Amino acid sequence: MVDDPLSSPGRSGLHWIRLLTEAYSWISSVAFLVQLLLIGIGPGRLVLAALVSSVLVSWVLWPKRDTWLVALVECAVVHGAVFVLPTPQPALGFVFAVTVRRALRGGRHERFPLRALPALLGFLTGFTAWVSVGSAAVTGPVVASVAMPLVGLGVVAMALHEAVRSATLVQDAHRTVEAVVRASPVGHVLLDAEGAPRLHNDRARELLAWPAREPGRVPCPHGPDITACTRGCRSADDAVEVRVTRADGSTGVLAVHAVPVQDVSEQHTLVTALDVSKRRELEDALRARAERDELTGLAGRTHFLHQVDGALLAGEAVGLLVIDLDGFKEVNDAEGHEAGDWYLVSAAERIGRAVGPVATAARLGGDEFAVLAPGHDVRESARLATRILSELARPLTGLGHETVIRASVGIAVSSAGVGTADLLRDADTAMYVAKREGGGRIRLFRPEMGERVLARQRDKADLRTAVSDGQLVLHYQPIVDLATSAAAGAEALVRWQRPGHGLLGPGEFIGLAEETGLIVPLGNKVLAGACEQAMRWREQGRELGVTVNVSTRQLSAAAFLPSLDRVLKTTGLPPERLTIEVTESVWADGAAMRGLMEVRETGVRVALDDFGTGYSSLSYLQRYPFDVVKIDRSFTGALSETSRTAGVVRCIIDLAEVLGAHTVAEGIETQAQADWLRNAGCAYAQGYLFGRPDLAENWTAQPSVPH
Repeated sequence: MVDDPLSSPGRSGLHWIRLLTEAYSWISSVAFLVQLLLIGIGPGRLVLAALVSSVLVSWVLWPKRDTWLVALVECAVVHGAVFVLPTPQPALGFVFAVTVRRALRGGRHERFPLRALPALLGFLTGFTAWVSVGSAAVTGPVVASVAMPLVGLGVVAMALHEAVRSATLVQDAHRTVEAVVRASPVGHVLLDAEGAPRLHNDRARELLAWPAREPGRVPCPHGPDITACTRGCRSADDAVEVRVTRADGSTGVLAVHAVPVQDVSEQHTLVTALDVSKRRELEDALRARAERDELTGLAGRTHFLHQVDGALLAGEAVGLLVIDLDGFKEVNDAEGHEAGDWYLVSAAERIGRAVGPVATAARLGGDEFAVLAPGHDVRESARLATRILSELARPLTGLGHETVIRASVGIAVSSAGVGTADLLRDADTAMYVAKREGGGRIRLFRPEMGERVLARQRDKADLRTAVSDGQLVLHYQPIVDLATSAAAGAEALVRWQRPGHGLLGPGEFIGLAEETGLIVPLGNKVLAGACEQAMRWREQGRELGVTVNVSTRQLSAAAFLPSLDRVLKTTGLPPERLTIEVTESVWADGAAMRGLMEVRETGVRVALDDFGTGYSSLSYLQRYPFDVVKIDRSFTGALSETSRTAGVVRCIIDLAEVLGAHTVAEGIETQAQADWLRNAGCAYAQGYLFGRPDLAENWTAQPSVPH
């Protein structure tokens, strides 16, 4: 901390007061000692001179100590001096000397008034005795000549003591503040009215990059001197940021806060400076991260929408394209997340190359991209979309095989009064229509599209309500043992009792459930309800197993197995009485296949539905064994038509037997079909011949094979 010129006069004044008081005390005391020796009467003068000398010696040896012994010696000296000297005035001078010196040296913790009393009392008692023995006529002037100096001495001594004590407190406070400011990581500068630094710490010099010997000026964003700024820096409530160039040539950012010092005789400004360079770098990095998608480097969603706002405010036509990659989930699931990221980056690069400098490409999230094309009407926007699809369609190598990126593009062009949210919604709606029509195409938004999308949104909302409010009901279709002609189990089939629409079959809402992700909570409710019903049948003495259809999305969810365990424990259903039914599409999803194998290890049976209509592969059947293979109704319904179909069905039955699985034939509607399947070795069958799906309470008796 540099010297404080503001407090120098006070320090200097106190220093001179100390010197003058000390000189006066010594001169008065030595003069008193000389008078005792030269004009004193009797041998007592020598004793008093010795005592005065001892007081002076204590001043030399212990200048900062003030004991009661010294005070008592002073009392004895001034009391006796009145009797050995012609007049009391020399003794009064000694009282002045010891009192003002004690007032100056006492410090804040010494009891100055009490220690000063012995000398005063000694003088007063001596003077009183001196007057009483008739040494002098008692007159007013005589009393006044003694009393008034004593009163003045008391006033001056107390004032001097308080002044010294206050100055000491100020010095201590100054040292404390100086220590705090020195240790502070914040730069502190006190500026005078001209902007010149009067006081500063080393941290301020370092932050402001001042020369080693000469302090400089405190800059502001508007000029070289913050006190001369007319744009509010000196009175700002918040800090302003200032860029400085350091000695090594690097730059830094300081948060500078200037506050006028109130209630002082001269105008001063207190400035604090804090290094915020790292914070600014972090903020810049976060801002860049918010503006740019981390994976692809395209504009991020928030920044992109701000750009759309700006383009709409400009008043010209704005084309907005929403692009969704077709089949990305399959790539991500089959090839892994790293391959999925590479696929997204490749798509982003091609979209950016296709739009060039005339438009701005962004990644909105997942596999959805967008393009802002200011000044593009419908035709120009369509041409731009065509160019993007053509660029994406170029063969892509890098996944170990050649592939093509397909995408669905929706276009919306601004009109008067359309906001960013509306424009984005319309483009998204058009993209959704393009995807529903098969993907790989471009669709321009039309108002009727919005009506269809709104209807779809209502369907989604109603289905969400149905899942939570119990509008989903379970019907059960019997699965008959062809060898014993008795029902061995039942397949649980979900129905939606939708208000105003009647009872809806799964074909009308399962796709919507898959699309919205509601298939998971819906599937959990079906699973729990079917297991509870199987236990009710068991309590009634009817040993019926239950089969539940489970989607690939359910199986791939990490929470499926814990949910299944919880249902089995809650209901008490033995695992072997439950069959999980999946389609061949499960083979295309690695996560779902792993989940399915974990389910099988719990003892729950696994059935392969619609065998022969999907991804049938003998290698899959051999590697991932199933407990049940279900023959699709497309085969059983054509048994009487061609011998080739009958041969295929017989092959499926024989194949399942080799693999250790049972077969269940679906869609059996005639007795001839049932007889043929029994003779061919098929174990189980289900269809309208044995019973239609119905509520569990309508099962009055076990279904059986008609004779």
